[in-house]
Amino acid sequence: MSNSKARFLSDKLKTIPLLSCLSDISRDNFADKCRWVEYGPNNNVIERGMNDTNVYFIITGTVHVLNYSETGRAITYATLREGDMFGELAAIDGLPRSAWVCTITPCQMATAPSSAFLKLLSGNSKMSLALLRRMSSNIRLLDDRLKDLTLLGAEQRACTELLRMAKPDQEDPGGYVISPMLTHANF
Repeated sequence: MSNSKARFLSDKLKTIPLLSCLSDISRDNFADKCRWVEYGPNNNVIERGMNDTNVYFIITGTVHVLNYSETGRAITYATLREGDMFGELAAIDGLPRSAWVCTITPCQMATAPSSAFLKLLSGNSKMSLALLRRMSSNIRLLDDRLKDLTLLGAEQRACTELLRMAKPDQEDPGGYVISPMLTHANF
């Protein structure tokens, strides 16, 4: 990779919270091992069952992490945005992908081979701890969702999920926004 392209990618990787603890040299070295990819809206990035173990860092755009039921109904697990990452589970355990990741908007991403990602983790305790905290948070969220699924009715689950998704509106203090807006299929 050319020096200017590596520098550009390294600068973009500064926006990823998980990588913010890295020194410039470590981030530059990691950027050298990454590949810059772009996707249009409504593209599959990852399909369940794939044997790809790369890790993806979202520079711009929004994606859904989802699965499909036996009847073909989409079940959205998460919406990820700029600064988020995905693919770390397959990178860590080497198993096939456990979910689909589809773009909602045009996306720019950096993708790293699992070997580079694992080497970076093994050499950086702050980054490893940040990833463990992120994974713990995901497990707690899934635990809450499982509890809701087993204890609440459909209407209560929908309301609870809308409350989880609502974020403070920057333009209307006291107001909340859900973005991107859910479709009927998401419900």
